[in-house]
Amino acid sequence: MEVFCTSPWVPPEWIKAHGLEPRGVWLAEDFAGEPLPLAAGVCAFANAAVRLAERQSRSAVIFTTHCDQLRRGFDAVADTAPSRLFLFNLPVTWQTPVAERIFYDELRRLGQFLISLGGHAPTTGDLAGIMAQYCHARRRLLAAAHWRPARAYAEAVAQFHLDGSVRLPPEPAAAPLGLHTITKAAPQPPPLNLNRNLTPIPLALVGGPLPQSQMPLLDAIEKAGGRVVLNATEAGERSLWPVSSLDQAQPAAPLVLLARSCLANCVDVFQRPNTRLYDWLRERLIARQARGIILWHYVGCDLWRAEAQPLRAAFGLPVLLLDADEAAPRRNTSRLEAFLESLR
Repeated sequence: MEVFCTSPWVPPEWIKAHGLEPRGVWLAEDFAGEPLPLAAGVCAFANAAVRLAERQSRSAVIFTTHCDQLRRGFDAVADTAPSRLFLFNLPVTWQTPVAERIFYDELRRLGQFLISLGGHAPTTGDLAGIMAQYCHARRRLLAAAHWRPARAYAEAVAQFHLDGSVRLPPEPAAAPLGLHTITKAAPQPPPLNLNRNLTPIPLALVGGPLPQSQMPLLDAIEKAGGRVVLNATEAGERSLWPVSSLDQAQPAAPLVLLARSCLANCVDVFQRPNTRLYDWLRERLIARQARGIILWHYVGCDLWRAEAQPLRAAFGLPVLLLDADEAAPRRNTSRLEAFLESLR
């Protein structure tokens, strides 16, 4: 049975260990946004999640509380199929043992839900083995962040979230694995933009979800003269959280380690305080030599929209707010071109 997840902060290895198939929605075939009027009060991503839950009558869908729109979307469909819909409570705070306990208890509660769907309780060995596989996959993707083209990299990460696979061509040169190497490595020379005969401007794309239907944004950025050297959207590079070595945990406690690792490496705007998001961004913005930030947000997402000025103040970089409103692609293209011209 397929179990669709609407957030990267629900560990797919826990679902896999129960004998079910985790599916990230960002590359799912049946997940598509649609233009919505502002008066609707629903963002396109949450609306697509609701439509997916309605259409996937033989699959389960996990919503999370990290987004008010998704939480309300769950409320809208919960009565229609309560046996296959689950609301995962992601703790907003992260600095206390209570937050870790909440996250651990939510994983246990999710486990009972997965068993009710026909899954089985995982053994310690099975869970540890699956955790190791996913950890290796994330490391491979992290190692490719500095050399894969932006669109291809976004699709590779989304594919990993969809089915756990890593589809990468051979690396152009030997590149050691590990986050330290990635963030400290010298930036690769960007390809020339033949249309403009200028070197593309390195940019960071920061913000909310970037599903398959909106990935043409990455092409539009390149066409306008930019190059995304850091994909910090919801299911981008920051979703590839590492898992600490199993050797550091007691043999009987891989779930404790999974909960601790996921919560400790959760980097998102909904957290309070959200200092980890800024620490994570600062290290990579400097290493990738980004010259500007594109803040990608959905019209109804006040959390991301409110970060525009703090991002400018924290990093001293120009910030362009870009609406993830599929009804206005031409306006976004014009604003992209104007933003990049200002950075020349």
